[in-house]
Amino acid sequence: MRILAVLCAGLALGACGGLPQRRTVPAIYDLGLAESVSPMPAVLPSKIEVRAPSWLATAAMQYRLEYRQPAQRQAFAESRWAAPPAEMLERRLLQALSSPSSTGGGCRLRLEIDEFSQAFDAPESSAAVISARAELLPSRGENGLARMSFEMREPASSADAKGGVTAFRKAGDRLTNEIARWMGGPAAGACRR
Repeated sequence: MRILAVLCAGLALGACGGLPQRRTVPAIYDLGLAESVSPMPAVLPSKIEVRAPSWLATAAMQYRLEYRQPAQRQAFAESRWAAPPAEMLERRLLQALSSPSSTGGGCRLRLEIDEFSQAFDAPESSAAVISARAELLPSRGENGLARMSFEMREPASSADAKGGVTAFRKAGDRLTNEIARWMGGPAAGACRR
């Protein structure tokens, strides 16, 4: 009788393993709304385009363990971006660099993202990293008028995806402001030609 009870219990437990498991719904994050930059550059781009390599053309929230395997990209299992990084940064730049009184300076702004990941330099310490190259192009053609590289590294408040999101928002704000300063300074003359 005891053996029969143990067998029944084993079968019941085994049957539970075949039931579908409840999937965890991933948390979806974005970079938030951008405020207009101040001061606004005198010459605004007529078009903004942000590009990224194929490995960043995904909504996965990527990170690197720089202290262990710096060349390996990994993704948070339960957190995702609302859109690929290029799309989120393009939207942010459009929001920040738009003015109702400006029709654009005739130049196009192209931003090439090289890195957009959370870098862990220790298990309890990480930072949002955005590396990008900006280029001003004429309204027609591909001959660059001005170029600048940007490197943002913003410490995260916690060593998890949520802390990384806050750091990426700050890094996105800094990137937008630095691009605006660049466009208002050395690059402004290139667009006026």
